[in-house]
Amino acid sequence: MKLHLKRGRSAKLISTYAPTMSNDDADKEAFYDNLNSILRTMSFKDRIFLLGDFNARVGRDAQTRPRVLGQHSVGNENSNGSLLLQTCSGHELALTNTYFQQANKYKTTWQNLHSKHWHKTPG
Repeated sequence: MKLHLKRGRSAKLISTYAPTMSNDDADKEAFYDNLNSILRTMSFKDRIFLLGDFNARVGRDAQTRPRVLGQHSVGNENSNGSLLLQTCSGHELALTNTYFQQANKYKTTWQNLHSKHWHKTPG
């Protein structure tokens, strides 16, 4: 979706659903190749809002990617999280929900049915 802003700028909203951890690597690579192709078409004047379920855990290493990951993330990075972090780094995108401190009860969004561990969906 494209929203027109002042001074010839625009906001572009991209909504997506990424492959899960159980998908094969070829599916994941195809998804991120496609997403990167779309992001490369964006103008520097565009404000990009990348929304969706990325089925990823991005971990807490904000020092490695300070402009991408904030201080308030939870959990450990998984392979899907690595792909998301690489994409965000390459296109100067920030995972905004990791930048804001929240009460502990709001830091996670879903629970794994088998392990009973709570996880946060990056966004």
